[in-house]
Amino acid sequence: MFNYFETTADLGVEAMGKSLEEVFKEGAKGLYNIMVDIDKVDKKEKIEFEVTGEDLEELLYNFLNELLFYTDVEGIVFNDFDIKIERDDSGYRLKCTAYGEKIDKEKHNIKEEVKAVTYHKMEVKKENGEWKVRYIVDL
Repeated sequence: MFNYFETTADLGVEAMGKSLEEVFKEGAKGLYNIMVDIDKVDKKEKIEFEVTGEDLEELLYNFLNELLFYTDVEGIVFNDFDIKIERDDSGYRLKCTAYGEKIDKEKHNIKEEVKAVTYHKMEVKKENGEWKVRYIVDL
C-alpha cells in the first residue's frame, strides 16, 4: 500500500533575458539567490565546465545541476557566469565559466538548501523577442 501527500518543499524560478545566454545566466543567479545573498559573493574562484542537452530544457537542467554539483562537492557558491551556447547535430552545448567563492555562513547569509533542480514544469522559450526560463527546485 502507498499514499501520496502534498508538499510545499518546492520553489519556482522564472528568469528573462534578451539572449539565450543571458536568460541562462539570470536563471543561474536565481538559483543561487535562493541559497545565499549573491550580492555578498566575491569572484575569488573560477570553475569552467561544459554540458550538453538534446533540447533547451535538458540543457538548462544539466547546467543548473552541474552548478549544484560544484556547490555540494566543492562548497562554492556563484554569482556571475560567462556562458556560450552552441547548437549542433546532436542538440546543444553550453560552455560556462562560473565565478564565486567558498561558502561562508556568516558572510553570505545562508537562506535555503537547494537539493535539486527538477524537470517539473521546466520551460525555455522565446516570447515577444525575449527569452524566458522557468524551473522548479526541490528545497
